[in-house]
Amino acid sequence: MNPLRALRDLFRLLKYALAFALGGLVVLLLGDVLYSSGLRELRPWHTAGLTNEFHAGMANAPRTFADYMALEDRLFGEVKDLERRSFDSRFDAILSRYNPAGSMLAKRLARDWNRSYVLKADPERAVALLVHGLSDSPYSLRSIALALQARGVTVYGLRLPGHGTIPAGLDQARWQDWMAAVAMALGDIRVRHASLPLYYVGYSTGATLGVKYAADAIEQGRAERLPKRMFLISPALGVSPVAMLANVQRLVTGFGVAQKSRWTNIDLEIDPFKYASFAKNAGAQVYYLTDALAGELQALARSGLAGRLPPIMSFQSVVDDTVSADAVIERLYAVLGSGASELVLFDVNRLEGLRPFLEFSPQALVDATRRGTRSDYRLTLITNAGPESADVLEKTWLPGQAASTARPLPYAWPQGIYSLSHLALPFAPDDPVYGYATQGPDGRLRTLGNLELRGERNVLALSADDRLRLRSDPFHPYLVGRITARVEEDLKAP
Repeated sequence: MNPLRALRDLFRLLKYALAFALGGLVVLLLGDVLYSSGLRELRPWHTAGLTNEFHAGMANAPRTFADYMALEDRLFGEVKDLERRSFDSRFDAILSRYNPAGSMLAKRLARDWNRSYVLKADPERAVALLVHGLSDSPYSLRSIALALQARGVTVYGLRLPGHGTIPAGLDQARWQDWMAAVAMALGDIRVRHASLPLYYVGYSTGATLGVKYAADAIEQGRAERLPKRMFLISPALGVSPVAMLANVQRLVTGFGVAQKSRWTNIDLEIDPFKYASFAKNAGAQVYYLTDALAGELQALARSGLAGRLPPIMSFQSVVDDTVSADAVIERLYAVLGSGASELVLFDVNRLEGLRPFLEFSPQALVDATRRGTRSDYRLTLITNAGPESADVLEKTWLPGQAASTARPLPYAWPQGIYSLSHLALPFAPDDPVYGYATQGPDGRLRTLGNLELRGERNVLALSADDRLRLRSDPFHPYLVGRITARVEEDLKAP
């Protein structure tokens, strides 16, 4: 073959490939812009910048949790000023979290759970850091925080940068900001409570950040920084690869055009503790974070250091539309050692009458976790006692064993609920904001988790998906009980 001709053919192929890639990028951008043109109009909550938000590398960065909370005082002052200037009932729902009169739902709580907090135990037996998930706030882990405090654990609840304020915060945040906040909080807690056992509880992205912190500490040879044990709820260890392209619209929005294309959705901000609008940058940052962690876990496995990770107890629904349930097994549990960790899976409701209505079967995931004898962790499955029973039982496989043991649990699937969801696990059925069975002094309370509105489609301000998705967990007492029991066992051990 003529070398010159081969070189020309190669350049021609590269030219076509580049043209194809650029063409695809243009089509993606145009589709993004056209889709976003049909979204609601942006409000100040989607566009404003807050000057007192924490970010990695900032000048005079807070070095202690108290300093971080002092910075938050100024940050939330900015939010209040924005509410007073910008709330307009013509465009914002009366139930809006940005109504200067306050959110009706948030008023049910004695404190502002959007903010970082410290719940001191007396006497102190241990200390814990609790970190919430993407687009929500410290409220997510409120019930676990109160349960731990009641058992002698001083609890620190961290608000991640960009959260709990306005959705625009997640259009600007980077995962390194979240990581820096977690490292600051854990570093300060270690100094202030040097003699106490340290626990970490993370929900969704908060779980990912905790595992990343532990992996970093091992790589740096700083074993003293590791928590005694970690509890992960719906951990975000894998998201759709499409998320890596989430910020491609910034090629044009940086010039001040098509600003709505920076958002997956723009909704009324009725939820007092979780953004209804979702900035595409948030999804991109979680992808970058999970990708970085996956590489780090693989490196630890290759070097034989993965066994130094703290014991981990995770709680995961076998169906999860937000994160990859498979990634919990493939990226994390596949590399754990020592047999001290546990994965708790919540099965779908396997009542025979529901089966024809379910499109997705989680059986492959359930089978994968218990295949063979190589699993170096305890596996627990919460599933129906039988196809004709809504009652559930706990099936457990010990590390390396193919046979399971079972015990009945005092819980059952409520009528009409076919599975858990990513959002549901941290919240009790009687949660004052998200519960489906919340009672008040005068009877049942209306919450975001029990809206029962019927009528014509395309009329309600709330989407059908939001109303149908389960917001609280019928097995939440089991989840809290497993966490607190494990802590009690640790603290009683000699």
